[in-house]
Amino acid sequence: MPFSQLLAGYGTTTIGDENRIESVFTLLKLRGEDGNAAWSVRSGGVPLTLEELLGVLEGLATSVRHTLTKAWKRTASDAPAANTGAEPPAPTQFSQLLDGLETVGVQDEYLIESVFAVIKARRGDGAPVWFVRSAEMKLGSEELLGALEGYASTVRQDLAESWKW
Repeated sequence: MPFSQLLAGYGTTTIGDENRIESVFTLLKLRGEDGNAAWSVRSGGVPLTLEELLGVLEGLATSVRHTLTKAWKRTASDAPAANTGAEPPAPTQFSQLLDGLETVGVQDEYLIESVFAVIKARRGDGAPVWFVRSAEMKLGSEELLGALEGYASTVRQDLAESWKW
């Protein structure tokens, strides 16, 4: 199904008109009819190699872990940096941002509660760039780290099983 249909109505911010989306994978926090939470991953566009996917997941998890660690022992000198004056990304809908990409739907008994998307794009000069976008309920850093590490563990296992010794 089109990503634009799966994520219709979910807002986020643009990645800039000069960037062309190549691949995306999303971590979806779902809520079942029974009230229980579940996680699902959806991807679209050019498939990432398992090595590239694992590298991205490891990098994101390390970044979130670093942010959490700084929060535990923050001092006045560790305060967040001042605004650089750069213009914030413009609001958009995931349905527009991921238009043209296909994925697998979510079963009807689940409602998407949160969307965390990792986007690989190409700049006008062909260089790859990465973006993270989210929508709906904001995930806490600890919850996001758990989801990233859980997905990374699955990818790590798939990669290990693909090796021929």
